[in-house]
Amino acid sequence: MIRIAIPIFRNKVSPVFDSCTRVFLVDIEEKREIDRKEIYLDALALTERVTILLKSGVDTIICGGISDVMESMLMGAKINLISDITGEIDQVLKAYLEKGLGQMQFQIPGFSPDSHKKGTNARERDHENH
Repeated sequence: MIRIAIPIFRNKVSPVFDSCTRVFLVDIEEKREIDRKEIYLDALALTERVTILLKSGVDTIICGGISDVMESMLMGAKINLISDITGEIDQVLKAYLEKGLGQMQFQIPGFSPDSHKKGTNARERDHENH
């Protein structure tokens, strides 16, 4: 089983992970969702957010924008990151399960794989490991 975290805002992927207040934790087994719960991250420092994600057993985060500081902290915690993703939560989750997050409809407008390595590298790692 793997556990992914998706920051949410109005049933969509939150535009900025660092300031999101709610996160879905989704458990996946054999390429299907087996459980989903929501946690709240209101008024928590970045280090506290990472600690909660680690204690929750998160393997991968799917998010929109993310600061370089938070990205480094997640990498240090060995949490995979798939950034620069947009869309409704259920559609993004379905695309993740079907290895389809590379589709343009899930890319933040203005995203360019050639100029923004963190999202591209994470997606490549995700598709290799998923």
